[in-house]
Amino acid sequence: MANKLLLNFSGGVNTKASPLILRDNEAELILNYNLDKLGALTKRCGYATYLTQPVAAMTINGLYQFNDMSTGTQEQLMVANAAGGATGIIYYNNAGTWTSAKAGETASSKSRFSSFIDYVFRVNGADVVASSANGIAWGTTNAPITIKPAFTTVYQDRVYMANGRIATQFSRIWYSSLPTAGAITWTIATDWVDVNPDDGDQITALENNGNRLLIFKNRSLYRWSFGQVEPDRLIGAGTSSQESVKTNFDVGITFFANPRGVYAYSGGRPKLISRKIQNFIDAVSDWTNVFAEVDGDHYYLAVGNVTVDGRTYTNTMLVYHVSLDAWTIYTTATPIKWMANMPTTYPVDTIYFGSNDGRTYQFLTGTTDNTSTINAELTSKEILLSFPNRTNATWIDVFASQRVSSNVFYDLDRASSFAPLKTLTKRVTNFNVKKQECNTIRLRVTDNSAAVSVIEGFNIEHEPMQKRDE
Repeated sequence: MANKLLLNFSGGVNTKASPLILRDNEAELILNYNLDKLGALTKRCGYATYLTQPVAAMTINGLYQFNDMSTGTQEQLMVANAAGGATGIIYYNNAGTWTSAKAGETASSKSRFSSFIDYVFRVNGADVVASSANGIAWGTTNAPITIKPAFTTVYQDRVYMANGRIATQFSRIWYSSLPTAGAITWTIATDWVDVNPDDGDQITALENNGNRLLIFKNRSLYRWSFGQVEPDRLIGAGTSSQESVKTNFDVGITFFANPRGVYAYSGGRPKLISRKIQNFIDAVSDWTNVFAEVDGDHYYLAVGNVTVDGRTYTNTMLVYHVSLDAWTIYTTATPIKWMANMPTTYPVDTIYFGSNDGRTYQFLTGTTDNTSTINAELTSKEILLSFPNRTNATWIDVFASQRVSSNVFYDLDRASSFAPLKTLTKRVTNFNVKKQECNTIRLRVTDNSAAVSVIEGFNIEHEPMQKRDE
């Protein structure tokens, strides 16, 4: 009699390696579970509608929280097209109702925001820069009024803007003056720098990662310290999505994504961290429309629908667990079209997202996706029990501290024919499989309920045979 124990899933998903050489703490698929309880799989939280739906069937094109430190007020902002889609509108959170603050925006333009000197600045690459002291009344105070940049951030006491979306300005960054008496000025004619304008590419993102201003193009990354940009690109990989670029200041890492994968930058050369889920990376169809956010230990990247190994995953999110250097996969009932961390109570991370239905949602709350049940699934590695001799699998034991309606299946010798066992009922549920001859086994757990489940491990009891696998 022999036993094979698997009691640690902290390695996450690995679709890149051969199934027989996965580590014992890795799995072929972890869907809608997280790794936050070390070693175990915990079904992820869901999401719920947030505020009102000011317009139906329109995609959210911006989300931001403006914090006015002089008054201590917080104003949440959202951007979507008006009914009919002819123009865009900036909305603000008016005591629980998204209320129009600035109409007449260029339709379907992605709106990005930055905050400085108690003003919030909006850029969208189509309209002149707008500013507001409260997120409600908008004008051009402290803003440049002759350019239409697409990107903005704040770095070393200056506001930066980039890519004017016209000839000669695709690789250009502008910077404001230092603040004086609570105001800034712009000298557009002289206070600008072109970042390698002859490389056949354009600026696609700006990010202050705490130590440097990072300037992204589709196929490159540059660093800026005031007065100079490094002449050579840092790496031959950039991003096509400003919304994929997110910095976790707690650990000092900036994440970004492109068709090669997800990268982590922490001061040296960016590191590719997504090799284990390369099959999912390769299946993404539009890298200009991926959306990300971070919290204390995760980088969430929404990539849309993907098809991997013949299976389609709807509204897919790739989730990186920073402390474990491991990935899991989420799918959501609602398409994610924008993400933002808008903490309503500091220092608690509160992530929201916008969809294509004119609604915003609070992420990671409750146990359903806005009343839709969450379909979770684990497919273990292919566990080699005995070779070259055959063995008889006799018992399968599943450890689960929370079970609800989780079902268990098993597959022998990778026949891809998962036979059903029964539902988990106890802390340790035992299944007698009556001497099933095999060399390898895979286990699968599924849960399509509106409750939390925690899967902690497996034990396979088997009886090695004298018979060799011929």
